[in-house]
Amino acid sequence: DLRKQYPAGIFEMLRVPSLGLTKIALLHEKLGIGSLDELEAAAREGRLAKLHGFGTKTQTKILEGIERARRRESQFLLPTAIEAGERMRGRLARIKAIEDAEIVGSVRRRLEINRNVNIAVATRDRDAAIEGLQRLVDHFETIDDHTFKGVLQSEIDVLFHLARPDDFGATVVETTGSREFVEALRAKIPKGRRIKARTEEQFFEKIAVPFVEPERRESAEDLKRKKRPNLVEPSDLRGTFHVHTTFSDGRNTVLEMLTAAKDRGYEYVGMSDHSPAAFYAGGLTVERLRQQHAEIDKHEPAVAPMRIFRGTEADILPDGSIDYGDEILSTLDFVVASIHSRFQMQKDEMTERILKALDNPYVTILGHLTGRRLLSRDGYSVDYDRIFERAAQRDVCIEINGNPQRLDVDWRHIGRAVERGVTFVINPDAHSIAEMSHVISGTWVARKAGLTPRYILNTRSVDEVEQWLSQRRPSPTGRGWPKAG
Repeated sequence: DLRKQYPAGIFEMLRVPSLGLTKIALLHEKLGIGSLDELEAAAREGRLAKLHGFGTKTQTKILEGIERARRRESQFLLPTAIEAGERMRGRLARIKAIEDAEIVGSVRRRLEINRNVNIAVATRDRDAAIEGLQRLVDHFETIDDHTFKGVLQSEIDVLFHLARPDDFGATVVETTGSREFVEALRAKIPKGRRIKARTEEQFFEKIAVPFVEPERRESAEDLKRKKRPNLVEPSDLRGTFHVHTTFSDGRNTVLEMLTAAKDRGYEYVGMSDHSPAAFYAGGLTVERLRQQHAEIDKHEPAVAPMRIFRGTEADILPDGSIDYGDEILSTLDFVVASIHSRFQMQKDEMTERILKALDNPYVTILGHLTGRRLLSRDGYSVDYDRIFERAAQRDVCIEINGNPQRLDVDWRHIGRAVERGVTFVINPDAHSIAEMSHVISGTWVARKAGLTPRYILNTRSVDEVEQWLSQRRPSPTGRGWPKAG
C-alpha cells in the first residue's frame, strides 16, 4: 500500500543515516523529493538548508550520508540475504524440473554483509528449469551457459548456478567459494581430472580432503590442517548474558524474557538492563535496579531450576570509569561494560578508556567492542592487541554480540585474541523475545573465527559459570586480580 502512495525511489532515502521517517516525509511534502538522486540535487543546490528544522549543518550531514549510502548500495545484512535465499528455495521446490537447490556464495559462508544471493540448482531439464526461474524474478538475464541472474523484491540480485544432479555437489563447492579456497582445493585435484559428485561431502571424499565447514572457507587455512576443529554449534550454548527488559529499553517484561530463556533450554541467563548514563535507553537508577531485582526474585520460582544471574550493561564513561560505582557493582553477579557515547575519540584515547574499564575488578564482560552498526555506523578505532592482552590478564570475557547489525567483535580479529588467552561469550543483546535468537548469528561469528566450545564461557555448565563468576570477583577487603589466562 505504501509503495502505491509514494514514488519507488523514496525508500532509498532510508539508507541515509541522518534521515528519519519524519524528515523524509517533510522533504517529500515540501520539496517533492522522491529519490536519492533528487535528495542529492536539492542538497547541493542548498534547498534543504532553507527548510525549517534542517539548516546548513543538517544539509552537510545529509550529503555525507548520501555518499555513505552510495558506497553501501545493494548491500544487505546477513539475515536479509538468508531470508531472501530461503524464500527463493521454497519457490524453487515447487518447480518440477528442479530436483535440489542450495544457498551458496558469501551467504553460505555467513559473511556479515552480502551484495547478492547465490543459489546452486540441480536439474535434468535445463530449459524447463530456466523457464521456471523466469517466472520467479524480475529482469532475468543470462550470464553464461550455467549462470543466470534476476532481481528479487526489486532490490536483491539473485544468481542461479545450474548443474546436473550428478554434478550438484561439485557446483555447490565451487559456487560457495571463496575464490582463494576453491583454487587451493583445485590444486589438490590431478590436472585435467573433473570431479563429479552429487553432494558436497561426496566431493571432499573423492579428493581425499577432510570436509571444511562453509564458514571457514574465506581462506585456504583449514586445508593445511590435518584435523578440523569441532566448531561451536548453537546447541552447545547452555546459557547467555546481556538480556534487556522493559525496565530499560527492552520490549518484553522480566518474566517474558526469563520464560523465553527457559524455553530455549538454558541452564542460566544473565539479566542486564542499562545503567543510569544510558538515560536515552531508560537506564536504571539505583532504586529502579532494586525494583528489577525484586521483580526477578518474584518470578525466579516460575523458571526454576534455571539460574538467574543479576547484572547490568554498565556504560564505560568517557574517562574509563564504570557507571554505578563500586558500591552498587559489588551487589551484582556480573557486569557487561559497554561504550554508548563519545564514539569519535582518537584511537589512543579510546583504547586507554577501554583499558581502564578492563582494570575495574567488577567488569566481567566487555560488550560490543567497537560499537559498530553494520551498513550504518563504522566502529571506533582501537588498538585490538592491547585490549586483548589486558582482557586476558584481567580474566574479562570479550563479547561476541550476536545482533546482526553489530556482530561485534569482528571475526577477523578473534584469532589474535585467542593467541593471547582471551575467553569469549556469545550474547544476543536481546531487547525482545525474538532477539534471543541472536545467539545463532553470534555463533556464526565464532565459527568463522574457528572457535570451538572450549573458548566460549556460555558453553560451560551453570555450576562452572557460577564458580567462575564468584572466584573472579573481589572480596570486600580486595582479593586482587586472578592469575592471567
